[in-house]
Amino acid sequence: MKKIPIVFLSLLLLVIQFVTAQTVAENDVSSKQNKKIYLESGINLSVPVHIQMYRSHRFEIGINIRVWEKISPKWDLGFKVDYDYWLIKKNLPELTPESTLKERALYSNFSIFSLKINTQYSLTSKWYWGLESGLGYALSDVDRKFGLGFVSEFGGPQQFGLSSGFYLGRYFIIGNKKNKLGLSMDFTQFLAHGHAENSLGLKIKYRFIN
Repeated sequence: MKKIPIVFLSLLLLVIQFVTAQTVAENDVSSKQNKKIYLESGINLSVPVHIQMYRSHRFEIGINIRVWEKISPKWDLGFKVDYDYWLIKKNLPELTPESTLKERALYSNFSIFSLKINTQYSLTSKWYWGLESGLGYALSDVDRKFGLGFVSEFGGPQQFGLSSGFYLGRYFIIGNKKNKLGLSMDFTQFLAHGHAENSLGLKIKYRFIN
């Protein structure tokens, strides 16, 4: 699993390099379209798929906000914000007065704030895929300074990490015959000290500007 972040970052760099080259080659996008800033926002729903979070936490619910600009007919480049709140499983072991901070954090809800650079490619007028990577910041309900410290591979309190993801999705036509509602399947991860905690889920987003 430790090789995944390296492969992901390599792919992201290659995509950004390709996008930059393609932007120079494709001159059929009007200057008006290039200058237009788009906005989307919606909700996140995910389940953990790796190691510690899978043992202790059930699912997450959160929000996403994305702003971007079209840099070619197929490519978008923008900035994305995600807030995810993870909920613990039912029937977990009871805590006692002797429980350590790590044990209390393991059986508590926590949040992750992510700020990411995002690039998205339009396969068709409706289907798309994307890559994103940036800074993640974790906050535990039991101790704000502990973050994801309950994960033994992190080796102690852990608040900051690399937050990344890739996804495949589709836009749907609603109302005024324009593609406004998007639904995607996302694979995301929080990486720190060479260890990644991963999740798989759905993101629903609504395009406010067309």
